[in-house]
Amino acid sequence: MKIYWYRLLSYLLTALYYHRVRVINPQLLPGDGAVLFVALHRNGAVDGYVYKSVIPRANFLISVQLRRSLLGRIFFSGVEVARSKDGAHNQGENDTALQVCANYVQQGGALVIMPEGSSNLGHRHLPLHKGAARILAQLIEHPELPLRVVPLGIHFERAWAWQSDVEVVVGEAISTTLPAGMTLAEQVNHLHERIAHSLELLAVQADNDSQFATRESIAYAATLGSQRSYFAVLKALEQGMPEVEMMSAQLEHELARAPRGSQLWRHQGVPLMPMNFAWMYPLLWLLLLPLVVFSCVSNVPPLLCAWWAGKRFSDGRNTIALWRLLVGFPCLLLWVASLLLAALWLHLLPLWLAYVAVSVLGLKSLRRVEKLTITLHNWTLAPALRQPLLRWRAELETLMRASDV
Repeated sequence: MKIYWYRLLSYLLTALYYHRVRVINPQLLPGDGAVLFVALHRNGAVDGYVYKSVIPRANFLISVQLRRSLLGRIFFSGVEVARSKDGAHNQGENDTALQVCANYVQQGGALVIMPEGSSNLGHRHLPLHKGAARILAQLIEHPELPLRVVPLGIHFERAWAWQSDVEVVVGEAISTTLPAGMTLAEQVNHLHERIAHSLELLAVQADNDSQFATRESIAYAATLGSQRSYFAVLKALEQGMPEVEMMSAQLEHELARAPRGSQLWRHQGVPLMPMNFAWMYPLLWLLLLPLVVFSCVSNVPPLLCAWWAGKRFSDGRNTIALWRLLVGFPCLLLWVASLLLAALWLHLLPLWLAYVAVSVLGLKSLRRVEKLTITLHNWTLAPALRQPLLRWRAELETLMRASDV
């Protein structure tokens, strides 16, 4: 039952908080058997929920601090390891945890390890620790084990934002074949280098936070109205697309000088304007707005609790989503259950079912309404800027296609 509870919980939390989870290269995910996943870590413990929603059978190497409370034991499961910042004093306990991980994989399990050990939403990933390489060195002592080592990357458009999009990127399997005669320390170092190289291919980085934020906005703009991968654009920008970044800088300069240009609203850093079939934007907004308003108004208590928790307890952007879920999700369950009991008492079950249906529809329409509201505001405020923004969008699309992105 515990296994199914954590699977269901991961699916519910991911679906509740994020708009869409897209898997890049899903054909590289092993279906069964012994697998060691080495994964990038961006958005706190929420990364685990997203990964598990994609790989339901996966287990995790987790920090012991996540299960020190009753709430933590309800929300988190995995093989516990104490980091130095968690108050670890006995290396032997962690060595035992790594051995438990190795045993789990040897029995045909799928284990996810995040070698960074902690998360950060900055402009580059954190240093990678060697725990995964140590476990892998133990596993390759059993050549009869059909082991696969698969790297994973994770990229959020706005990790802390409600109903943002997420991409999980699956990389090519990492070779575990080593030259003969290596000592254990040499094996660990060699395997660590391979893991680090594979994760670098799935990571994106910039020189500083400002440059990274600019590239995130460009990547988001490049995915609008297309099936293009957000990660693929970020990676292309990292590898070098100076003409795209220069064009975006020129647009920002033009908007700053234009009348009302500085007053444009933005969605994930991008000033939106109607594209094709502009007349449909206000009609769609009028159709979806009542669903979103009803969904939010009818669920004010859990929404306020989630908002308050994110403000009160998070110590960085990478923990906002986690605290919102840890507090908001139980409050939502209590709220929905209370309304159900009231509906049963008053013989209004159809009304409760309608509330649930409209709440779900409103949730799934929230991102669309947010974008439509920003688009219509900008169109009304500065209609003369629509054509420059559409030209910039068309030029961006041309450059992306020319670079095979």
